[in-house]
Amino acid sequence: MFSEEDVIYAYTDEQAVEDGVLVDTSSFSKVFTRVTSNLFEKGYEERTVDNLRDLFLQAWAHMKKKGKDTFYELKVELPSGEKERIFCVYNELGSYTLMMPEDY
Repeated sequence: MFSEEDVIYAYTDEQAVEDGVLVDTSSFSKVFTRVTSNLFEKGYEERTVDNLRDLFLQAWAHMKKKGKDTFYELKVELPSGEKERIFCVYNELGSYTLMMPEDY
């Protein structure tokens, strides 16, 4: 569609992880390999295995109900008990990124 010289600027996944915009969660999940730092600020500051597992299980349950897609909008329960709307978006790694709507 576009040639390399047509691209004005590209911000890669690797750069976003280095900058702290994305958090690499691939050691916890092969399906959800990235979470935006803004989502962590909503109650996942403690990147414990239990907190991440709970987040990923909620997202996975929603995805199973909706069927295979590249974009999902869902509500999750944060560690605080508060409900929050998040997006689950297929990423360049062939997995999914969980993010706040304002990160999309």
